[in-house]
Amino acid sequence: MMIVVIDGPAGAGKSSTAQAVARRAGLDYIDSGAMYRGFTVLFNELRHDKEAFFDAIEQERLYFEFDRDVSRVFLDGREITDQLRDPEVNNQVSVVAAMPQVREQITRELRKAVGNSDCIAEGRDLGTVVFPNAELKFFLTADLEERARRRHLEMAGKDEPSDSEEFQGVLENLQQRDSIDSSRKEAPLQKAEDAIELDTTSLSFDRQVARIIEAIERVRAYQSGS
Repeated sequence: MMIVVIDGPAGAGKSSTAQAVARRAGLDYIDSGAMYRGFTVLFNELRHDKEAFFDAIEQERLYFEFDRDVSRVFLDGREITDQLRDPEVNNQVSVVAAMPQVREQITRELRKAVGNSDCIAEGRDLGTVVFPNAELKFFLTADLEERARRRHLEMAGKDEPSDSEEFQGVLENLQQRDSIDSSRKEAPLQKAEDAIELDTTSLSFDRQVARIIEAIERVRAYQSGS
């Protein structure tokens, strides 16, 4: 079994990179962000009632499926995967992710999801808290404006940002998320000491994927004794 983790701030390219690596290297892809966003959908549906929300967590109303480069989320038997990138989820996900009860539940879910498979997982605290003994750890970064540009394009489905006011809103949302993620008491966003840092601001997507696959192949060669 081999576990590869990618941590980093929002918009650094963790999800798309991890999915591409999963496809090309034959790994299962585990998206911790989908878990946190699934909990956020539930939190929003309960109108931010924390008591009802924590009761729902205890009832395990959320269910997750991971298979190669696909992550699916279900709430009370209905699929909510398409809701995970909604603006109202973007606005609340860092608040939900800072709740200790949520982090504890998702840590258990992540460790259960890995099983005995070779996998790649991405998130915020995987290399420091969830999988401290992972064979490979990466920390993806990019400057704030580049991350906001990418997130804006992802949300708008365009080749270039066109709405400057909307872009500014995305940038401010990322600034807020960075602040919350880095300052929370429970598992703050930080680079693991043994993680390989990749600044993706100017690095091409293919190159960053290749860098990770090269490292995976080196570990595989070592494990096989070749």
